[in-house]
Amino acid sequence: MTLIVRPLDLTPVQMRAIKRSNARLALVPRLKVDGWRLTAGQWLTARVGSTAERVTAAWLKRLGVTVETHRIPHGDIEVPVRILRPAGPPRGAVLDIHGGGWVVGSAGLNDRINAPLAAEAGLAVVSIDYRLLNDVRGVTLQDAVDDCLAAARWFVASAFDLFGVERLFVTGESAGAHLAALVLLALRDEGLAGTVRGCVFTYGVFSLDGTPSVRAAGPETLLLNGPTMAADLARLVPDRDAAGRRRPDVSPLYADLTGLPPALFLTGDLDPLRDDSRLMAEAWSRIAPAELVTVPASPHGFMHFGGPAAAGARAVIRTWLETRLSEAVDPVSVDNGNR
Repeated sequence: MTLIVRPLDLTPVQMRAIKRSNARLALVPRLKVDGWRLTAGQWLTARVGSTAERVTAAWLKRLGVTVETHRIPHGDIEVPVRILRPAGPPRGAVLDIHGGGWVVGSAGLNDRINAPLAAEAGLAVVSIDYRLLNDVRGVTLQDAVDDCLAAARWFVASAFDLFGVERLFVTGESAGAHLAALVLLALRDEGLAGTVRGCVFTYGVFSLDGTPSVRAAGPETLLLNGPTMAADLARLVPDRDAAGRRRPDVSPLYADLTGLPPALFLTGDLDPLRDDSRLMAEAWSRIAPAELVTVPASPHGFMHFGGPAAAGARAVIRTWLETRLSEAVDPVSVDNGNR
């Protein structure tokens, strides 16, 4: 296989807009483990609350997108999922895993990314409200993985009954991309990944031991606290040394990727996690078609900042999914002699 690498094409005017946004972002406190929950929560509230694209029920209604919630049984608990349905019959279904450093965020915060997929691409989007890591409540990284896997098993088993489709996709951003990759590997091992036609990873984390760009991140890093990033990742699995942090059960970069579907990776040029996307895309391309799109002058989390970087990335994702949809043929249709 060959890895396709290309930059997002932006005009000079768009580049200036991105740089103005970066200047404002430079004034925001960086996210870090010391005081993580408070700092991250304040940042998310400020950014999401002030944006002109703030999601409301009225906005979803105008788009013709309806919202449902389901609770998936999982041992002694239930995993909530948020479903965005298009106005007409779905053409496919997407399982989405939100970001937020494993400790903040929610399925609803991804509405402004997922709702256009429902409204414009005709896709049903199922976003998981997995348990967030919390020392006080004893929630661990494995709990988050288990929640996402329980929801993914339900998604694969129920998609046809719920949406009438067998063309399925998996998407994730940041920490959600990390969880999505681990879920895909588990589904493959259980023989459940056959209907997943593609996956999209946006500025993902694929090594908990820190890739070169993570280890080189300095104080000028936007959004994330560059000098502590490697240590922050290590705290996710405090009982492991460097070799343990590179084990495939927590770092999908080092996993056997055989049998996985085509993938699209997106990363910002200013993201300290950019090597995660680059290295994972290179590894993925050895077993399946893979494409890496780099977004000029853009930091981690750019999909939530609005502006030309987010709009351009959404267009890339939409086009890529359209290609996969045109290639996919439902087994049910084939059995009926229709293509």
